[in-house]
Amino acid sequence: MPQRPWFSIRQLVLACVVGLIAGYGAFLLSAMGPDEKVISMCNPVLNAGFDPLTGLPHGWTLNCPQLHPDGTQTSVTQDVPMSADLASRRAIPVPLGFVVGAGLVLLVPTVRGALKRRSP
Repeated sequence: MPQRPWFSIRQLVLACVVGLIAGYGAFLLSAMGPDEKVISMCNPVLNAGFDPLTGLPHGWTLNCPQLHPDGTQTSVTQDVPMSADLASRRAIPVPLGFVVGAGLVLLVPTVRGALKRRSP
């Protein structure tokens, strides 16, 4: 009897799609919170929020123009920390959600196949 491959291409594609949806969905749901605004004459480089790869919070990064007495202008980067209630939270990282979602999709057919092989 020929040995069946572990997973079909269709199962692997489905696992990737479900993993991406689960990863981004879990990240977006856990990263939701009050929208912080910074009122400044500076240009925002990075908005406050959570890093999708690690789930760690980060504050604002602003690029502020600075005018010198001789008429030249330079750019200064300024970091503004997050509020304390958001800084103490963590979001679910996208890779973790991907692994859980894809793992569940691949686990179900594996367990089902093992149970079919065991039953007489």
